[in-house]
Amino acid sequence: MSQDSVSELWYTRCPVPTTSGIAQHFRWLHREFERVGIALKSIRAADDQAVRNSHFDHTHAGMFREGGNVPPIWARANGRDTAVVGITWVDEEQLILVREDSDIRDLAGLKGRRLGLPLHATPIVDVGRAQDLRGLLTALELGELTREQVELVDVAAGGFDLREQDANAPRRPHVVAAALLDGTVDAIHAKGAVSATLIAEHGLRPIFDINSHPDPLVRVNAGTPRPITVDRTLALEHPDVVARYLAVLLRTAQWAEDHPEEVVTAIAAETGSTTQAVRRGFGPNLHRQFTPLLSNLYVEGLRQQKAFLLREGFVQADFAYDEWILRKPLELARKLAEEIEFSRAA
Repeated sequence: MSQDSVSELWYTRCPVPTTSGIAQHFRWLHREFERVGIALKSIRAADDQAVRNSHFDHTHAGMFREGGNVPPIWARANGRDTAVVGITWVDEEQLILVREDSDIRDLAGLKGRRLGLPLHATPIVDVGRAQDLRGLLTALELGELTREQVELVDVAAGGFDLREQDANAPRRPHVVAAALLDGTVDAIHAKGAVSATLIAEHGLRPIFDINSHPDPLVRVNAGTPRPITVDRTLALEHPDVVARYLAVLLRTAQWAEDHPEEVVTAIAAETGSTTQAVRRGFGPNLHRQFTPLLSNLYVEGLRQQKAFLLREGFVQADFAYDEWILRKPLELARKLAEEIEFSRAA
C-alpha cells in the first residue's frame, strides 16, 4: 500500500524537548505531509479528552508519539500493538531538592527523612509518580541508602489532562514542591525546566544532580530515553509514511545542531517555561541531542526502564521487548531525509 491511501495522521509529543516538538513548532512536519496530500493533526489539540488521552494509552489510530517512556511502555504492556521506530535521548537535570533552610547537604543526609511522591487520581499510569520514584531510588542508591531508611510520603496530586500549551493559561501548581515548602516533606525530585523554575521561583536548593553521573544508564528515568512509537499496523502497511515522519525528524536534528538559540526558544515554547530555565535544565549541548537512533545504548536504556516499571508495579504484564523495536522505517528515513527541504515561511 502506498502513502497515497493515507489521508490523515495524528501526532503527539510531551511538553519536553523532543525532535517532534521542534519540527511541529516550525510546521515542518505539517508542510511535508501536506506536500504529499496528508493532513497531520495534533492529539493534544483535540476537543475530545478520549482522543487527548491517546497521548498516554495510544488508542487513537494512525498516531505518532514522541515523549516520556512511561506511557508507551504501559500502553504496550496493556496490549496496544505499537512499535518503537526511533529513540531520542535528551539529558536533563535530575535534581534532589530541599528548602534553602534545610540542614540536608548531601545524599547521606536523606537518611530518616520524608521524601515526597505525587499520587495522581487517574486510571492512566501515574507518570509523575513513576518519574519521581525512580529519581529518588537512584539517588538513595548513589548515597548508599535503601528505601527502608527513608519515609516515602504520598502527596495528593489530582488528575491530569495534556493539552497544547496556552501561553495565557495559568501554570498548574507543583503540589510536591508545595509540600516541600510547607514542611510536609523534606526533599523531592524534579527535572529539566521544572527543576530550574522551582529553583528560580522558590529558592529551592539542589543537593545532587543525577544527570552528573557519567554512566548514562544510571541517568535513565521517565524522560531519558524517549521512544518514538507508532501503531505497528501503520508501520508495517505504510513504511513509507512512517519513514517520512522520521525523515523530517532527522532533518530537524541536523538543523538543530547549527541553530542552538532557536532550539532554546522552541523548547521554551514547548515546555511553557523561560529560555533561562531551558538553558539551566537541559544544558549547553541541548541542540546536539535530537537525532533519532536505535543504538545499543538507547535500546538498552529503554529496556531497563521497562524492567523498573514492571518491578515497581506501574505495569502489570511483561511483553517481548525486542519485538517492540522496528528498525526498517528509520533505515528508509535516512535515505529520504536527503530529499527534504525546510522553509521557515509561515
